Amino acid sequence: MRSTDTAAPESADTGGYLFDNDAVDAAEQVRLLAAMLDGDTTAVLADLGIADDWRCLDLGAGAGTVSAWLADRLGASGHVTVVDEKPQHVVARDGMTVVAGDVNTTDLGRDRYDLIHARFLFMHLPRRERVLERAVAALKPGGVLVVTDCDASRRGDMLVVAPDPVAEVFTAFQDALTGIGVGNGMDPAWARRIPAAMRDAGLVDVSARVTNRLWAGGEAGMLLHDSISRQVEDGLLARGMDLAALTALREAMHDPDVWAYSWPVYTGVGVRPTP
Repeated sequence: MRSTDTAAPESADTGGYLFDNDAVDAAEQVRLLAAMLDGDTTAVLADLGIADDWRCLDLGAGAGTVSAWLADRLGASGHVTVVDEKPQHVVARDGMTVVAGDVNTTDLGRDRYDLIHARFLFMHLPRRERVLERAVAALKPGGVLVVTDCDASRRGDMLVVAPDPVAEVFTAFQDALTGIGVGNGMDPAWARRIPAAMRDAGLVDVSARVTNRLWAGGEAGMLLHDSISRQVEDGLLARGMDLAALTALREAMHDPDVWAYSWPVYTGVGVRPTP
């Protein structure tokens, strides 16, 4: 079942998001993110021992690949709800309801879900702790919250092999991109605080893992920079980059002799305590 209805909003307090699913390059961006991250995400989720009858919530689902993975593992009594402000890249299917809604304001309910998952979402929310508290309240006692974000505060450690002009452009791009995000309410260092935030929100049995890998030009982790640079080109130009530099960056992201790590990816897991 696919739905575009939303529950009554709790407030009008929203924050801007760095990317727009209506952008020309948005479909490519969410596809690349899925290619980069799904293996690690599904490994974490598989360790939870998902039961056939679980009720799951996927916040900010992107391409919807994690939602689909969950739906494949549920029985007829299980269900996945997707909440995304612009969910046009999510393909609805049996056992899944897709809701067009802003996670800042959409009512998530209480004591409703066995699992709530969010990836590359909370770091962009100006009032992320409030949304986290609402997500915890939406869990059933014993339910599990899984939050994944990247640490964009250590940008100087990313590039491994590249000619000098590319190194300078790559660093300028990362700095400008982060500046745009911060201007929209993003916290580049939030990912490292996920476990503490989960504890402060009342979750127990909190654990976390950090993953990263080396990417070569032409692979998903590098092509993502090309895609992002096109989506936020106006903002990059406003922060001092020029078209020649962006062209050099984009060409380098396809060069197999240019290597870089992605941003370190932190995944926190916490459980709502039972009475």
